[in-house]
Amino acid sequence: MDDNIDPKELSNIYKKNGTFDRQRKQLLDNFKSSMTHTNLLLKLKIMVENKVKQDPSILTKNKGKMAALIQGEILGSGKEDDSFLSIVDKDIQEKLIDSPEFHNLIKTDLKDIKRKKLGISDEEFAKQLEEENKLEKIKLAEKERNNIKKHKINKPPKVMIRDRNNYRRPTSSNNRTNNSSKDYHLMY
Repeated sequence: MDDNIDPKELSNIYKKNGTFDRQRKQLLDNFKSSMTHTNLLLKLKIMVENKVKQDPSILTKNKGKMAALIQGEILGSGKEDDSFLSIVDKDIQEKLIDSPEFHNLIKTDLKDIKRKKLGISDEEFAKQLEEENKLEKIKLAEKERNNIKKHKINKPPKVMIRDRNNYRRPTSSNNRTNNSSKDYHLMY
């Protein structure tokens, strides 16, 4: 069998079988139950109340004009760090773009679609996933070992010691002598 599947075909299947819509609905539900959503609604409410305080006649205008004014306020304040759009952008960045969990969920869905397209059985697919997980754990352990080796100190740092006569002599921190007759000053 051909292991290569066209990425466009894979994404079309992803969309056609409803996985994309389920994922989008789940993301929207998660956003609606988040603190970001609550803060965004509160900020919108305060902004509308301030608009009404500034111009009470806004309430007598038709809803289309009022909606356009509010939309203009939302889009017009996009330059600020705490603007409405930046709040949503930050949430999207954290929950989707920078989220390893979300990436893994999408990868798993796409692997399952590919598996079905290639006719791989559930048992064979489970074995493949188990092998992938083992390799991932090995890579992670190797990465941790390399990080430990990078931060390991091999030699003590060199220190300059000055005596009263301003005589400097290099010494390492583990071969300092205790000569109480001289007054030494450590220089780092």
